[in-house]
Amino acid sequence: MNTLLSQLLIKLAQKEADEKRLQTRVASLEMLVSAVISTLDDHKLIKLKGEIDLLVRRETMPVGERDDVYLLLKNISGMASIHSPE
Repeated sequence: MNTLLSQLLIKLAQKEADEKRLQTRVASLEMLVSAVISTLDDHKLIKLKGEIDLLVRRETMPVGERDDVYLLLKNISGMASIHSPE
């Protein structure tokens, strides 16, 4: 019983470490994308947002995953709006 519990705790710790690495990678990618977006003029930014929107909408996915896609589009628009001069 103790061995099983120990193995489960080790697996949990490994999953938590993997999750932290993934979160770090996501944060790094967000910074990279934000930096790239900040270099775009309004015309290119609008074009980029349209292309991303079109590509995402073309993907076929189960109904449950559509909420994730809309959240993705919202995040992309949010990053783009931070850098668009108004």
